[in-house]
Amino acid sequence: MNISLSLISAICSCLIIYFIFFGNINFQTLEFKSFYERLDHENPHNELQSKLDNLLNLDLSSEQIYLLASDLMSNQHYEEASKVFSLFISKFPNLLDSDIYARYAESLYLKNNKTFNENIILAINNALFLDPSNYKALTLNGLNLYGKKNFKQALNNWAIALDNVESEDEKKALIIVMNAAIKQLEQ
Repeated sequence: MNISLSLISAICSCLIIYFIFFGNINFQTLEFKSFYERLDHENPHNELQSKLDNLLNLDLSSEQIYLLASDLMSNQHYEEASKVFSLFISKFPNLLDSDIYARYAESLYLKNNKTFNENIILAINNALFLDPSNYKALTLNGLNLYGKKNFKQALNNWAIALDNVESEDEKKALIIVMNAAIKQLEQ
């Protein structure tokens, strides 16, 4: 009888200790995983905002936050992605690189209906400061310069971006905008 009571007591103690040290982390991981899996489904905007706010109140790792922001971008939730990138920038300043700033600038640009503002320019400049050959930042900077009718500088940015671009589709898109800038210079 004493042995079974001791065994039950030991199991209960182990469960309590496990929950105290690891339970909250596991619950947060499950909540992140659940949210992450639901991104593929259509969520009404308000529901997505509410769930995202709840999720961002958890103590997520830098990897989880980056993954979340990237997936929000790929699902065209630009407002939410920019919010998550902003959180990453403020929460993990020692992990910032050119890619984070460039993706943040891209999310802000798309959220802002492809119109530039000071925050987008600042993020682009931060990306280019850290890596002057970052193709996303160069592409966005070129678009901004093109909009200001500074076609030659836009072409310079896009030429460098073209050398560093990752996919054929992105190369084709850059060539199209470069041709548009060349036509503007010829006029």
